[in-house]
Amino acid sequence: MPLFDCDLSTNGTATIVPVGHLLKSNHAATDLGQAVVIEWAYPADNDDTLRWRNDIRIGGFDGRCSVEHLIWIESIDYQVSPAQFALGSPSVIRRLCSDQSVRVGEMQVRATPYPLKNNGVPDFLALLRSQLRKLPIVFLAPHAGGDPNQIDATAMAQRLAGVAIVVEVQDVHATWDIGEALGRSLSCFNGGVRIYWPGFKDTDDPRRHPLYLGARVEALGPDVIARTLERTVFAVASFRFVPDARITEIIRKAERTQRAGQLEAQRASTGVDWEAYAVEIDGELSAAKQRLTELEAENENLRANQQVFFASRASDEMDEVSPEEIAVPASVQEAVEVAKRKCSHLIILDSALSSASSSPFQRPADIVEALQDLDEVAVTWTKLKAERGNGGDLRQHLIDQGWGKRCSMHISDTTRSRYKADYTFSYDSKSRLFEPHITLGSGDPNSCASIHFILDETKGKIVVAHVGRHLPNTKS
Repeated sequence: MPLFDCDLSTNGTATIVPVGHLLKSNHAATDLGQAVVIEWAYPADNDDTLRWRNDIRIGGFDGRCSVEHLIWIESIDYQVSPAQFALGSPSVIRRLCSDQSVRVGEMQVRATPYPLKNNGVPDFLALLRSQLRKLPIVFLAPHAGGDPNQIDATAMAQRLAGVAIVVEVQDVHATWDIGEALGRSLSCFNGGVRIYWPGFKDTDDPRRHPLYLGARVEALGPDVIARTLERTVFAVASFRFVPDARITEIIRKAERTQRAGQLEAQRASTGVDWEAYAVEIDGELSAAKQRLTELEAENENLRANQQVFFASRASDEMDEVSPEEIAVPASVQEAVEVAKRKCSHLIILDSALSSASSSPFQRPADIVEALQDLDEVAVTWTKLKAERGNGGDLRQHLIDQGWGKRCSMHISDTTRSRYKADYTFSYDSKSRLFEPHITLGSGDPNSCASIHFILDETKGKIVVAHVGRHLPNTKS
């Protein structure tokens, strides 16, 4: 498109524009501030199926500048057919967010990824849980070994400028601490990526916040997953536009002033008293504005209800790449029963079902995740043993799955001497000591659970003997 200049301080339709384009501007100035409204459409007349229209509003007040860029895609021909276009952030918004910090609501954002190290976890959790947060967070987790996420965080932050916050975790320990705080089912780790929508709560259904595991990113490619995530965000963002009330009020006040001037001029030139007519019109206008406010509130509620629907549908329709389905069992016992059916490399003893039935742990979905990780570790160990005669270090496999400091292969000598019976279970008609364990959460049994297991090297399976309350030790 050729470059051209346009004086936005004047009102009316621009004449020097590229062929087929329509450009209008309107300038409003009041004691509240100044505003410029620009309408840019293509094609200018109805000679095509789709019409692109840009509504740009710029307001200056309180020493700040507010910029809105709303892109409309209007159908000017009745045709029920999928539109072949991709939503995205306007380049002017990307440029503004790149050149300087901008504010969205109460948040200051830039078109760059936010690095997260271990010492930044408290601040991240505060942002995640804040009810003032207006933008989704795209969370990129590193691999358990420390390698960065395969998705290009810088490029994604540019494309999502102004509509999402891209957080790039640079310390694998940070993912463990976040998992500790949120639970495995709401966290993201080992090369995965997740969208956290605004209004996040620790009690949310994990399926509300789309998750793509690292294995899916690797299998389908980071570009495919990145495109799916971006389209998901934009599909929701296109239904979440709310105009800046300050700009709206400047325009309304300028229009009222202009209308009053026109009435006064007409009365002076014709001698007709327009005051009664003006009062009537103003009354009708006030009623219309009230109705508009009510409709805006209703629209906001409908858009909020649509948020999750469009988020879950967008990736299926655009790229046919859906998020991982996360099991949400109702209890720890149900979680163990699910794993017993699905995890072919686990042997779950009756004692594990018994301990699970009495566990009050409030995050049973985390139990499923943990048992699935143990199943994957058993698969990996068995595969390596078949290939090279040695399955490798079990704890290292657990670390690679993201368990890190939450797993241990032993209990202390003091605990063993005092509470050995509590860690001893019958397996294959023999009493065995089940020292290896992983711990979920911390504190009382409502927020803390442990899983005790051993590896049966002959069968290539992990045997689970206890799931539930933390077994007694010298600290309890």
